[in-house]
Amino acid sequence: MNYNIKKYFPFVLFVGAMLILHAIMGFNGDDIKYAKVLTNQSLVDYINYRYYNWSSRLIIDGLLVILTHIDMIIWKILDVIIYTFGVYYIIKLVNKKYSKKMAYFGILLFLMYPFYEMASAGWISTTLNYSWCFAFGIISFIPLIYEVQGEKVNRYMYVISFLALLFATNQEQSGALIFAFNLLYLLNSLINKKPVNKFNVLATVISAGALIFVFTCPGNTIRFAHEVAYWYPEFANFTILDKSYLGLVTTFGSLIEQKILFPMFYIILSVFVLIRSENKYLKYFCYFNIILVVFITVFNTFIDISILETSLKSLGNVPGVIKNSPLMAIPHMFEQIVNATPYLTETLKLFTYEGLPKLSINSISIVVLCLYLLISSCIMLVKAFPKNLLPFFIFLGGFVSRFIVGFSPVVFPSGARVTIFLYVALITLILMLLKKLYDNNAIPSRTQVILENSFLIIAFLNYVIVFAISFMKYGIF
Repeated sequence: MNYNIKKYFPFVLFVGAMLILHAIMGFNGDDIKYAKVLTNQSLVDYINYRYYNWSSRLIIDGLLVILTHIDMIIWKILDVIIYTFGVYYIIKLVNKKYSKKMAYFGILLFLMYPFYEMASAGWISTTLNYSWCFAFGIISFIPLIYEVQGEKVNRYMYVISFLALLFATNQEQSGALIFAFNLLYLLNSLINKKPVNKFNVLATVISAGALIFVFTCPGNTIRFAHEVAYWYPEFANFTILDKSYLGLVTTFGSLIEQKILFPMFYIILSVFVLIRSENKYLKYFCYFNIILVVFITVFNTFIDISILETSLKSLGNVPGVIKNSPLMAIPHMFEQIVNATPYLTETLKLFTYEGLPKLSINSISIVVLCLYLLISSCIMLVKAFPKNLLPFFIFLGGFVSRFIVGFSPVVFPSGARVTIFLYVALITLILMLLKKLYDNNAIPSRTQVILENSFLIIAFLNYVIVFAISFMKYGIF
């Protein structure tokens, strides 16, 4: 028992960190509305109404109104357990021969995720629709993960994976991802004349059926029309190019604004290709990519600092000691810096601009920048994993899951919560790159220590920020 605790101690730490975070979570947002649903109608009546008037997410919505109706502590316990299982199986997917160091890297990466985004529509409402769908989505792949790693799956795990599949495919983004990866796995088996996994066939059929259910649900059509009228009337006149712009720019805007996971992925990927390549032009390409993403991240940080005072006010009541601090003069100093480069500033501000800008040198530049980041990432992934297309498909799947949000009128009100599947893809890829670097002894011992300490510091600081924002903006007190 003590051996197992020591072996899996990274996950014990992760559970502890999540329990502390959940302790301050309060009832907020849409949770308050959903908590009242079962006081004046039955669950069956509610589900029937949702199907015909609002949403195809019947499984999620049904569980949502039940959990908001009872003590929040039940959801808190379930959320920590379910999210941790999702994290565990993502790490297991990469970390076939269990390495404690890789497990630590994995949990540190997940602690870098901005978890406060799971409160943007209410803690319970958002987690069930996003972080639970991520977790149940990866759990639905357990039979395939075990098959690839040469492990046996007991029948109870099949039942758990099947139930997880039903839940995760009830949400459009995770349903599409599950269908795509199951279809790719099935096609790979057929093309290479491998035995076809029966659960793989079942998952492909169910996820395809779930997508058909989404497209034929009358409530989704009504909801779409309502959201266009309420949130974004101009959206009704947008062309495919307009919506593609929104999808592309808001996707990279979310990643650049978070400032951690995408720059880390892009830099580690560039360094990985740089180490392995002997082509001088490819090396120059990688050097340029590193300089580019560092510059964008740093300059975007300057822009954020320049509007720090406004950002603090958005969190609620700002204590007088902070408001009157001499340090508040710093934003004004950075404001002068960003104003000195209007082209660059106005271009990067389009990452967070909530609307469709006019055609200009700035809007063209932001599209070119986003396309470059996308295409260069794909090129480097193919170079990094020349005999394995899975990393490429993981990145592409994560990107498309967020890109398609641009075709929704709630692209801006949805915020960064809809980026969770792309973040998970980036975390998975970073872990895969680190594992290859460590397995090949491509990193000197001294550099390993610096890298590991850097991950620890970044994860700790991000966790403190997540805790602070969760406490100030969505806390129980």
